[in-house]
Amino acid sequence: MRTDVDSFWFFALASKCRAFTQENIAWSLLIMGFAWIATTLIYWAYPGGPAWGKYRLKNTSFTTSKPIPGPRGLPLIGSMGLMTSLAHHKIAAAADACNARRLMAFSLGDTRVIVTCNPDVAKEILNSSVFADRPVKESAYSLMFNRAIGFAPYGVYWRTLRKIASTHLFCPKQIKAAASQRRQIASEMVSLFNDHGRSSFTVRGILKRASLNNMMCSVFGREYKLESCNSEVEELRALVDEGYDLLGTLNWTDHLPWLVGFDPQKIRFRCSNLVPKVNRFVSRIMAEHRAQTGNETPDFVDVLLSLQGHDKLSDSDMIAVLWEMIFRGTDTVAVLMEWILARMALHPDALSKVHDELDKV
Repeated sequence: MRTDVDSFWFFALASKCRAFTQENIAWSLLIMGFAWIATTLIYWAYPGGPAWGKYRLKNTSFTTSKPIPGPRGLPLIGSMGLMTSLAHHKIAAAADACNARRLMAFSLGDTRVIVTCNPDVAKEILNSSVFADRPVKESAYSLMFNRAIGFAPYGVYWRTLRKIASTHLFCPKQIKAAASQRRQIASEMVSLFNDHGRSSFTVRGILKRASLNNMMCSVFGREYKLESCNSEVEELRALVDEGYDLLGTLNWTDHLPWLVGFDPQKIRFRCSNLVPKVNRFVSRIMAEHRAQTGNETPDFVDVLLSLQGHDKLSDSDMIAVLWEMIFRGTDTVAVLMEWILARMALHPDALSKVHDELDKV
């Protein structure tokens, strides 16, 4: 091609130019290296770390405003270390060290982060449409959550999903109708706790099974016993556990763009293995519901399949929505319930208030 010939002549002429000596090239690379190091240190010198320094230098309108206090972390990676282990404890300690009362800024690589522990500021953030969108992590996008309520961008599609969920799954009528189901699961949980007697056991495991059974009944119309083993439940538990681990892992490629092509933590590889399994599992249940006729107690799958007009969803979107419902309603609920139980066990006054409230019901 002609471009190849042009490129050949360019490099041929450059090789004949006296300016392109090995010594000059070495000096040029050295100067560029020093310039890169100096720029990196300038970005890092700003409160909040390198991502905030880069943002403030590129947006001149913000250079005169008072910066948000926060730790600088390390050059390039910022405060990635805050997100390991007990991240909430580390972030709270960093806020105290920086004397950040209302807001604290820090950097996760190239990502700018703001946190607050102030109730008034948190309320303002949560009630503002400016913060309605959530940044879609690579794992969330790969696991199809960008087409579900949790990570879908704020707009017509997101409002449609929210309306469907609030009307058919979280409405008072549906919650009341599922009361007997919740009582049955709670009774089975108490029986399992009693069976262990005084021996030690992991509460979260039972809570996860109970949460999964509850969501399976509400979303898929499946009812299982906590003490029984079922291949379908075990398959779904494995899918949820793998997805929860992927979404909860701090993925370096989300914050360091120069690592995207390497996938050092194998997040993309694991997601590519998990998604086909999720598609097969949910598609099988959707096919079973399509084959059924005259279901007296429609579940959430039946609701999605019956939608028409502008509310009708494609099969891929329905899979994403159903997968997120099961995913979010299992581990998240189990962790919350475990925290509540631990809170009551450590604070007898809170436990007595719960007893009084239950006695009044």
